[in-house]
Amino acid sequence: MKNIAIILMLMAGAAHAQDAAPSADPVDDQIVVIGEKLKTWKGGVTKENGRLMCRTKESTGDKQLDAIRCGGMLTCIEPLEPRIDKLMSSDVSRLEKRDKFNAMLAGTKPCLDEYEDAAIARLAAERTKS
Repeated sequence: MKNIAIILMLMAGAAHAQDAAPSADPVDDQIVVIGEKLKTWKGGVTKENGRLMCRTKESTGDKQLDAIRCGGMLTCIEPLEPRIDKLMSSDVSRLEKRDKFNAMLAGTKPCLDEYEDAAIARLAAERTKS
């Protein structure tokens, strides 16, 4: 079966970084730092040999942060895999496939935000332990 490449570019800068002055809480400060670094991550999800894979195109320079982004993408896109496969193997035009695919992905934003918020909070707490 022909591999279908599914590219999802998330230029994430989403709502994880806050434009706030340093707080008295080092965990909150670390959350801001992590959010800012995640803005630089670029990558996507592809399907290779029947398996969803995350590929980082521009790393944050921090493997743990890259893993947060990839983990969120894989977790939130995996439930859509059967629908994506069906769409990609359909006879609809390339433009219609792209539009339908983008509409499916738009629905993953709440999942991505929830996943990343929890992962960032855990990592920030871990990094501020003394």
